[in-house]
Amino acid sequence: MRLRTMQAGPIMQFPVFLVLFFAPVYVPLSLLQGWIHGVAVVNPLTRVLESGRGFLAGTPTEVAAAFGAALLLGVGFAFWAFRGLRKAEAAG
Repeated sequence: MRLRTMQAGPIMQFPVFLVLFFAPVYVPLSLLQGWIHGVAVVNPLTRVLESGRGFLAGTPTEVAAAFGAALLLGVGFAFWAFRGLRKAEAAG
């Protein structure tokens, strides 16, 4: 983001708010219908959440897929963060 003022704080915090707001809502994939089922099947975070909930319940499911998705998301986030840091350093 190119905003460098205190007024940009709520804009930067909004994605975190959305994640925390929607995180407690859990609906099993078998109950989803329509377009949201299609999105949930493709979303890599679905496998991570399903696996995490399975670990808490004592029935681990899709462990390899969840670790793969988590690793891929971590690498993607690290790439995005380092790219942003380099741009910030170049801007001065």
